[in-house]
Amino acid sequence: MPAYYIVLEKSIPGVEATGLDGRSLSAHNVKLEALARQAGVPPLLTFFSLNPEELAKFLEDHQVGESVQIPEERWFSAEEGLNTVSALLKSLAEMPTTEASILAKELAEFQQILQAAGSRNVRWHLGIDI
Repeated sequence: MPAYYIVLEKSIPGVEATGLDGRSLSAHNVKLEALARQAGVPPLLTFFSLNPEELAKFLEDHQVGESVQIPEERWFSAEEGLNTVSALLKSLAEMPTTEASILAKELAEFQQILQAAGSRNVRWHLGIDI
């Protein structure tokens, strides 16, 4: 099952972004996207980007034609991500379900990392572990 995680533009001592368990976020993306749109913030997938070299290797490994245009890696401010994560956490707090609780736990981990990134002016993007 795919999992969402945070990719930081540069490492932050004491912060491990790739160890996040974002499988529930990925599995419930449709619901989270609807909540984000209701809250007037960009959905999490808006922040998705890939390293061009990694994408080229992936395409090569899967024998995808060379005519594929590989986009540049995009980076976002931590504040942009925090706006979305905070809005989603607020929406989930109003839903007393086990599913909402699990999603809120994963989002709280994202929030901690984005707060650390924001305090150090480190940009980020969303990664997906397939």
